[in-house]
Amino acid sequence: MRFKLAYRLKKSDLLTVAVLAVGIGALLFFKGVDRAPGVTPDCPECRADVGSMERGGHYEEMLWNGAQHVHHSSNESLLQFTRANRLRVDSKDAKIANCVDCHGDGPDAAAPSLGALWVRFPRLDKATGRIIDFEKAVQHEFVNRYDGTKPFYNEVRITEIMVYAYEKARQQGRVFDVEPDDGQPLTVAQLDALDTSAACRRSFDKLGVPKGDIAPYVVKGCNIFTETARNRPAGYGFWKTRMNCSSCHMDAGGKEYAAHVGDALVNYPGVYSSNNIVFTNRMRIARCYAHSINEILYGANSEHYKLITLYMAWLAEKEQLRVGEHRPSRGIHNIRGTAARHASIIAGQKSYAQKCEICHGPAGYGSDRFDRLRDFSPPPINGSEAFVHTATLSYSSRFASFILNNMPPGATHEAPLLSEQEALDIAEFIRVQTRPSAPGTSNLAVFYNYLTNTVMEAWFGDKTGGGS
Repeated sequence: MRFKLAYRLKKSDLLTVAVLAVGIGALLFFKGVDRAPGVTPDCPECRADVGSMERGGHYEEMLWNGAQHVHHSSNESLLQFTRANRLRVDSKDAKIANCVDCHGDGPDAAAPSLGALWVRFPRLDKATGRIIDFEKAVQHEFVNRYDGTKPFYNEVRITEIMVYAYEKARQQGRVFDVEPDDGQPLTVAQLDALDTSAACRRSFDKLGVPKGDIAPYVVKGCNIFTETARNRPAGYGFWKTRMNCSSCHMDAGGKEYAAHVGDALVNYPGVYSSNNIVFTNRMRIARCYAHSINEILYGANSEHYKLITLYMAWLAEKEQLRVGEHRPSRGIHNIRGTAARHASIIAGQKSYAQKCEICHGPAGYGSDRFDRLRDFSPPPINGSEAFVHTATLSYSSRFASFILNNMPPGATHEAPLLSEQEALDIAEFIRVQTRPSAPGTSNLAVFYNYLTNTVMEAWFGDKTGGGS
């Protein structure tokens, strides 16, 4: 069988195709195509600045790329932002300044180094009355300095620059500096006008009242942190959860061995082990909203996340935590050893009734007895308004450590009120209770949890006397 072509090629057509192929090949050749993909470009200035990638992990790659960006800001990696609009280098005399040309580490630098700038954010933008973080500042730099295109939040190149700035601040042992030294502290009347939470007032009594033009925003961030459910944006009041950030990060985020948030701030950006990507602090807050306390997400550029970050930075500054510092009390530890393999749900139920029920209630929905007091409202540990199955405290050995170091109220790491075995038993008992499903679970399962827990809450509300 023979096929007939609808169009018969002529010699002139073949010549045209050949010329086009040669032209495209030459264009690609002279345009600097990466002929060795996966091979990291060399950068002597970067090696002198941050060292080489000896381990070659994900964080080191981000750091190396960030160093290349700030030392060679006009290279191809930032081309889409710096030359996408009107900024073009049309002659050999034209030059795009690199970040380090101004933000150098030397004494003659025209502007503060990136390490020095890292600890000055978040800060107040007086022109707009809004809080801007380091990521937003880099966005502005691309638009205002380079006359370029504004990158999206979470843009990988911006995260790489943030990793570089963080690493420089860590190497230099810097402390956050977001509060002005010469400002006036807020008065009692101003704290009242800001509806400052009782937990925030205790934090300010301990560390000092915020001062300067940033002070009201520090209070707002603390209020969101300690009364998260009460401080949702307008239109989000339908969301069904009573968890606050301070439900786990106790004493307004300032208690050691209870996930002190100052410790968290000085150690981000960092690799988040569950999915092996570099998280910024804002990304970590957003994940905690969804995967820990079952809150609704507010978007990458949310003012709520920036205000929380500002409060965290203020807390780290007050306690003089250095960037990158790892204190023994950081985070929530694990209880390990033989006892961790022999936790008993039955023993945990008995211990819960003796040690926990008075505050959290017989069913763990938060105490009906104390709910009306804003400064003492134990969070639910069971039901649709409790922490999520993907939260850190959903792991018994870590939850047990949290209980051991902080529960019942008055317990500390140095003077616990429970034994390790009691803490493990209680944690195992709480672990098997019903809580919100992990984000991404089918809507039917979420609705089932909501329906069954709403019925149970009504039942136990009757049994406990409705708050008497």
